[in-house]
Amino acid sequence: MREALPEFGRKIRGYDMFDAVMTGVETRTSSPLRITRGDDCQSLNVRGLYPAGEGAGYAGGILSAGVDGIKVAEALALDMLN
Repeated sequence: MREALPEFGRKIRGYDMFDAVMTGVETRTSSPLRITRGDDCQSLNVRGLYPAGEGAGYAGGILSAGVDGIKVAEALALDMLN
């Protein structure tokens, strides 16, 4: 992601804005695997990465992806407060 976002920013101006607080990456299909995350919704392998929704293997459709997104947003907000 560290390399891909600036590359994509060269293709779509403003995509990789320097002052972005968060960047979300969306995939077009459900994932056949799951990016494991802990109770705090952060990736077990990469601190600060909050895998969510279909692309991360935590949802099976648009509604459940939205609910999972809310769950992850709440976990991120709690982490930011601490």
